Amino acid sequence: MQVITLGEELNTPIVLCLGYFGCMHKGHVELLEAAKRRADENGARAALFTFSNNHLKVLGKDEKVLYTFTERLQIYESLGVEYVIAKEFDDGFRKKSGREFLRELCAYNLTGIVCGFDHRCGSDGTDCVGIGKILEKVCTVDVVDRISTDGTKVSTTLIKELLGNKRIDKANELLSEPFFLIGTVIHGRGFGKTMGFPTANITVASDKFLPSGVYGGRAKVDGREYCCIVNIGKTPTFGIDRFAVEAHLLDYRGDLYGKTVKVSLCKYLRDIVKFDNADALAKQLQKDKENARND
Repeated sequence: MQVITLGEELNTPIVLCLGYFGCMHKGHVELLEAAKRRADENGARAALFTFSNNHLKVLGKDEKVLYTFTERLQIYESLGVEYVIAKEFDDGFRKKSGREFLRELCAYNLTGIVCGFDHRCGSDGTDCVGIGKILEKVCTVDVVDRISTDGTKVSTTLIKELLGNKRIDKANELLSEPFFLIGTVIHGRGFGKTMGFPTANITVASDKFLPSGVYGGRAKVDGREYCCIVNIGKTPTFGIDRFAVEAHLLDYRGDLYGKTVKVSLCKYLRDIVKFDNADALAKQLQKDKENARND
């Protein structure tokens, strides 16, 4: 997969998916599949446009993103995206009209555009009909219909709501792969090790959306996967008020410090609670371990 910045040269004919793609849920996947089909017809390649930063901050919204740009690129590549055209969303880009934005895209060898039924672009909110009119002499514009679950439109907002309500199972059903985080292992306080449950303290981007709680999941490090228990939030038993991500990798032997770990959340186990002492916590962690293995 090749990643270029909007404005950089790309001579390959492409069918481009328009959107932000803060995650890849079922609606986004359908969009990409439509682009692949059109690309096959046109002798082109499937491409995707996205922002390389948290555009919500520029819009003045105090919201976190489901995935960082680095994480999103991994997802795109896993789904068969061949080219990503990325742009940092800033005040200058924010002021561009839909027509101005589409004119920039026309510098590429566009054989098709694919967007969702409710997609809008530019400061004037150019909709799918407007996009079709602007590009009618340039390329085809395919519009993908609404994808729903239980009568509700599948969206990034819905995924956030499900995660926030501990519905990791439902969120994962709607995502292209189980919700995950990628970070680097740093030194912690070592409380877990003293109880026989050494944990990897994982740094994550400050603007990444993370659902608090204890989860069973999978951790990938050095090309291998391990079942794991993940604690996202505070550590009240030891009086630690700092929000952190800690993972105990079952059956892992070795030093994790400095390594990059991908942790996928597969099963919600319980809320984070304050135990009377370390022994009580250790007993619960043993139960968590068994529950995580049974996933």
